[in-house]
Amino acid sequence: MTVRVRYAPSPTGHLHIGGVRTALFNFLFARHHQGSFILRIEDTDSDRFVPGAEEEMLEGFRWLGMTWDEGPQVGGKYGPYKCTERLDIYRDYLETLKAHHQVYPCFCTPEELEAEREQALVAGAGEALKYSGRCRQLSDGERQRRLDAGEPHSWRFAVPPGQVLALDDVVRGHVEFSTDDMGDFVIVKSDGVPTYNFQVVIDDALMEITHVIRGEEHLSNTPRQLLIYQALGLDQPSFAHLPQVLNENRKKLSKRDGNVLPVDAYRERRYEPQALVNFLALLGWSPGSEEELLSMDELVARFDLARVSRSGAVFDVQKLQWMANQYMKQRDVHELAEGVRQDLERRGIPLPPGCSATWLETLVGLYQEQMACVEEFFELAKGFFSEVITWDEESMAVLNSDSGKQVVHRYLELVESDRGPWNSDASKVRFKQIQKELGVKGRDLYMPVRAAVTGVLHGRDLQVTIACLPREWVVRRIKQSLTAPSNYHGEQ
Repeated sequence: MTVRVRYAPSPTGHLHIGGVRTALFNFLFARHHQGSFILRIEDTDSDRFVPGAEEEMLEGFRWLGMTWDEGPQVGGKYGPYKCTERLDIYRDYLETLKAHHQVYPCFCTPEELEAEREQALVAGAGEALKYSGRCRQLSDGERQRRLDAGEPHSWRFAVPPGQVLALDDVVRGHVEFSTDDMGDFVIVKSDGVPTYNFQVVIDDALMEITHVIRGEEHLSNTPRQLLIYQALGLDQPSFAHLPQVLNENRKKLSKRDGNVLPVDAYRERRYEPQALVNFLALLGWSPGSEEELLSMDELVARFDLARVSRSGAVFDVQKLQWMANQYMKQRDVHELAEGVRQDLERRGIPLPPGCSATWLETLVGLYQEQMACVEEFFELAKGFFSEVITWDEESMAVLNSDSGKQVVHRYLELVESDRGPWNSDASKVRFKQIQKELGVKGRDLYMPVRAAVTGVLHGRDLQVTIACLPREWVVRRIKQSLTAPSNYHGEQ
């Protein structure tokens, strides 16, 4: 059997991280078994359609390295791969169900259905809500009369009573559903557009999908789909329902969770795509070892649905940041600096006077070990792109001490009198001379100068930091720090 799996997003918004995890598991499963990964766009929800969402999704998958074998922009012999282009196919299958008396027209208005639901809520005391089936009781003559009159109607599937539907889920094990717990459900809406449970069965069957790998929230849809498979005599695929992705409070992850970004935002912030892939692959799946940093090839080689957990997987933001940082530290600094240079141009930020591409590479290397994404560089290194800085309260306390003033003043004198190379080695010489002259060392030697030239007490290698700042900026900042009052926090 050739494995064929699909991911079928709806273009109703950004590509959410939970959906990407589902798509990734499908992709890894297909590649592990040398099968096919198909993308299908379920675009029948016209009310929630968002222009540009499909293009954003496709670009996001490409960025993550998840190329598809069939689907939009690629094609394939099982197309079309957009549901709105398959409406005639769904109509043909509806006619088949009509011919076998497995569906019936439902003339209930939305207001009537809402009133029915409210009555059921009052009377049912928490029982599962389901359609009463009143249009199922109409006579053939009454149905035909109302159809001939052009009354708006949907089409409902007539659920057979007393059946037990069994499913051996690859992840969740044996699951059973009773049709007595189900009401007759709509398969085609009054506007002629199929509902998800009808459309997805036909598409999966015609595209010869062998494994349906999806989130566990779809488990409740499965019995309806099993009935459609049976009614149409279509081959049923294997099902694997993945555990939910949870937030840090172990609640279902929401698309509105401010700690979790859509894929497009991670791409804009210039995360390493493999870091995101690696992180998502470990949400609910174990590689069978303690290793955490795995390439795409390693993930493909190891992926097995048998190692997917039934328990929810927590989206740990700190773990993602740690993993992204590990990947960022592995990047070639020259390549990383080139990406930063391009971002600087897009933002309209010029290099400081006299600074070159070599300077930028040094500066990027200074902060590379701190970064989880390229976006963070611009906050970490902002003091190198603006002559004006501010001093925080801790810095002002050091700068206003007698010892601090003495060290900073002497460092300024040495800078102004030194016309040699402006580099980290020259800065080290200046500090050694101050240490010898004033008898200070350690924090008392370095911290006042750092405070004067950066506005903070802690940071990366001080000598490289000073060397990366233009000489005239260092002079000006030190002079300003020596004359600033204790409550001064920089130019506004």
